[in-house]
Amino acid sequence: MDLLLIIYSILIFPIAFFLGIIYSFFLRKVYARFQARRGPWLIVPKEVRKALGLSRILQPLYDALKLLYKESLIPEAANKKLFKSTPYIILGSIILSISFIPIAGFSPLGSFKFSLIVILYLLLIPPLLLVIGGSSSSSPWGVIGAKREVELTLIYEIIQAFAVFSVAIAANSLSIFEIIEFQKNHRPFIALNPLAAIAFLLVIIGKLKVKPFDIPDAPVEVVAGPETEYSGKLLGVLELGRIFFIFISITLFIDLFLEGGMHLIPSVSFIIESLAILFILALINAVNPRYRLDQAFKWCLKYQIPIAIAAIAWTYILKWTIVF
Repeated sequence: MDLLLIIYSILIFPIAFFLGIIYSFFLRKVYARFQARRGPWLIVPKEVRKALGLSRILQPLYDALKLLYKESLIPEAANKKLFKSTPYIILGSIILSISFIPIAGFSPLGSFKFSLIVILYLLLIPPLLLVIGGSSSSSPWGVIGAKREVELTLIYEIIQAFAVFSVAIAANSLSIFEIIEFQKNHRPFIALNPLAAIAFLLVIIGKLKVKPFDIPDAPVEVVAGPETEYSGKLLGVLELGRIFFIFISITLFIDLFLEGGMHLIPSVSFIIESLAILFILALINAVNPRYRLDQAFKWCLKYQIPIAIAAIAWTYILKWTIVF
């Protein structure tokens, strides 16, 4: 392993965390502006700058740090081992997945032959562990939220599998690096197979709990769903996992459908594409009401699954008759 790769292998985690904070801030800011609210300050007004600093761009980090300094309260009736261990396992699986995702063309393990499969398995752990954590809390809101989470996760995983394997079949590889190389030699998959890109983007909307799919933790219905009973350090760990997860979701979309951001200036185009995707997510979040669970299922069955199946069919048409 050369020196550059060793350095990058060390730096990739703070880079992912920093970008996750920026993405979280941008998502909140744009969402607030769509609702005619100010949102977190980019530049703090002079009158309060002495107390709040020059910018609140690190507000998501401050929120997480505040929680990490607080005491965690454990419900008496909870399964304490499961309840306490769940946030740490979620955070660990998310951080480990970063090693396999190329960021603007760099990754310690992105060239692994089955990196795409490894990431899919690692990213399946957080929602399933969140279900276990919510169910073990003994809270009725936690149990209801967990039930919603597991039902939606099942349908999201099916759609995600169709979308991801559409590009894997076309590229004839399960390595994310090779999928990016294939796009550089042909066209980005967002142009070759826009149906797969749409299906995958809709899955991201659901997994990030953007409206209309923020059903598992709907605040006015189930408080915070599976996370209702989490507080203090344990909730802080979940917040850290959420920051990383936003970054991973956006980066995986860019790798699979936008050549990994490898355009004129890779790091710049990577950031621009990331912010463009977050802008779309904020817009969707602002203009949509929340679905009920049954409405979300009907929408997925009526639109998302047919789009995902059509993406696979379009891949085979491209592969054998037109392009490859």
